[in-house]
Amino acid sequence: MKYQDLIESVRDRVQLDDSEHARQAVEAVLATLGHCMTPDARTQLAEHLPGLLEPAMEVPGDTEIRDSEALLIEIAYRIDSTPERARYIGEALLETLREMDPDLVDELRGELHTDLLETLEPEGEPPEWAGSVDPSAPVELSDDEVEQALQRLPEWDGDHNAIQRTVVLPRDRHIPLIHGVQTEARKTNNHVRIDQDGDSVTFTLNTASKGVVTESDIDLAERINNVVAEVGSSGKPG
Repeated sequence: MKYQDLIESVRDRVQLDDSEHARQAVEAVLATLGHCMTPDARTQLAEHLPGLLEPAMEVPGDTEIRDSEALLIEIAYRIDSTPERARYIGEALLETLREMDPDLVDELRGELHTDLLETLEPEGEPPEWAGSVDPSAPVELSDDEVEQALQRLPEWDGDHNAIQRTVVLPRDRHIPLIHGVQTEARKTNNHVRIDQDGDSVTFTLNTASKGVVTESDIDLAERINNVVAEVGSSGKPG
């Protein structure tokens, strides 16, 4: 298995800007998976990888039990992206590993919970914006209705195309914050775009299937406010 071939394959599959971004993405996925493995399994996996990637598996501590949601959030945190994007990058890496060393992925399945690898098996194109999947067709809001809703949500701004809120919290609070927001998004059959920049996390809402803000987005914005309040007070989302 050649380092450059692996990096370039992931870069091309995910359409990343350059090999450096691909390297960072690959290392993020490997390090996150490494935390879910025993120390011996990490060492064995590292032996299969190109030498330049072995340090990514040198993670400290014993095995950490993580569900699939926490796995994606951790990868997203490491690469300053969204869980949807993290899923696609993870899938690209696994597909590349299958082509280069078919037995390696089987060994990974023996060391990880099966659903962790299945989590990294998305369908479709790389996600950019994620829209509502609510089959009841959310109701589009007019400019006036969005303006009225924003009066109740002073932390948010935007228009009928999209609304945003930026939260500033210490980096160690980002993971519980994003985890809580993703949980609320699933409850409402909606999605949220999440962008991280230093201590800031920006949430952007719109219903992509309509290209506008809907009632579902306003509902999710209110739920996000509750999560921010809980996490910002050093609590955990309920």
